[in-house]
Amino acid sequence: MLERTIRIDFSKKRGRIKPLNGASLGPLFDIDPPLDLTAEYRELGLSAVRTRAVDMPLGCSPLVDMSRIFPDPGLDERFPESYDFSELDKQLSAIRESGAAIILSLGERIDRYSYRAAAPHLPADKWARVAERIVLRYTKGWAKGPKLPIKTVEIWPGADLPRGFEGGVSAYREFYRIVANHLKAAFPTLKVGGYSSGGFASLNHYDATDEERGYLAFLECFLSYIGEEATRAPLDFFSWRCRAESAEELALHSNYARSYLAQYGFRRTPSVVSELRLVLPDGSPALSRSYPAVLASALAVASDADIDMMLPLIAHPYSQANGVIGVDDCFVKHKYAAFGVLSAYGELLRHGTEAETTENFRREIYSLAAVSERGGAVMVATGTYSGTLSLEITGGSFSRYSIKGMLGGGPRGEGFSTSESGIPLGRGRFTMKVGQGEIYLISLE
Repeated sequence: MLERTIRIDFSKKRGRIKPLNGASLGPLFDIDPPLDLTAEYRELGLSAVRTRAVDMPLGCSPLVDMSRIFPDPGLDERFPESYDFSELDKQLSAIRESGAAIILSLGERIDRYSYRAAAPHLPADKWARVAERIVLRYTKGWAKGPKLPIKTVEIWPGADLPRGFEGGVSAYREFYRIVANHLKAAFPTLKVGGYSSGGFASLNHYDATDEERGYLAFLECFLSYIGEEATRAPLDFFSWRCRAESAEELALHSNYARSYLAQYGFRRTPSVVSELRLVLPDGSPALSRSYPAVLASALAVASDADIDMMLPLIAHPYSQANGVIGVDDCFVKHKYAAFGVLSAYGELLRHGTEAETTENFRREIYSLAAVSERGGAVMVATGTYSGTLSLEITGGSFSRYSIKGMLGGGPRGEGFSTSESGIPLGRGRFTMKVGQGEIYLISLE
């Protein structure tokens, strides 16, 4: 029988646990009947929620589009009566209630099936002033708005799609320059960035599409333009979408992102995976047996990769990329197996500080540990490994542990889980039998 050992030293700190368990789309969905996932978001312990996704499925209110927030281009942006904040108020308040940080993503709905490209309904300078008023509403209470901690604004996600922005990269980069500089001047501490690039799949996939190859040309034109002195613009973060078949491919793409940023002078710009689509051999994430373990391994690998933030959950219940929570049986909420994975990561995030793990066996076993004054936690995911797994715990005064095991699969994607609590730790070592594609959360006290 194969045997592997993971050694964790809780006295050796590696810094803060990264915010890698975020989501795109607020918790309120305009389907029939309306769906509210605020309680589920809170249970997941999401680090951040972005108000848009690049592909906005049905049931996402159009009232979060800029053209619906400020519907009449002829009106004066200085007056509250020119705006319709009703839907955005509800979404942002629900995100805040869930406990997640808010990423205000401003743009327009992109229709892949239309012959018309998405375009701002206002000139760039007026669009920027409207965006300023939106931020002012939530940070300072302008127009009797709810005061919310808006610290991050993403400008027009998906601009590099074939019909993502009218006029292509030459129009978008100038639009971004005007808007980003205006917002930064109005709110110096605001983090302004974009643009949810299509990513880097063409660099390691021989069968990449023309669209995927076009993402890199768009990125190079954008970065070179805003990096030049005459056309400089702030890029407080760079967001990009990732299509990956494994956790290792996610890490590879993070290296590509950092390389491009460094090449154009943005060496310290945080790298944000705005949407993660894991390509699985056994079907869609919701019903896939492999998805929960692959997601857990991606979280563990991203913690060591050059990734500062990640939003793996596209939360719309009907999105093919959503393997965490959906609705079925006449709109009854249904938690898929991967719900437990993001919840486990949320527990690590609540502890706050990463502890040193001395052994990881790539493609076999992945682990991530966290520690705080109230105890410690370890998340373990198995890939191709099946056999005996031992954990050696040092650097902490732990006497007991609890363990929860999770596995994907099942006809409705629910998988199964087991748990046991109050187990004596003994001499800081315990052993268990594991199979492929399993996830464990070990809590220590």
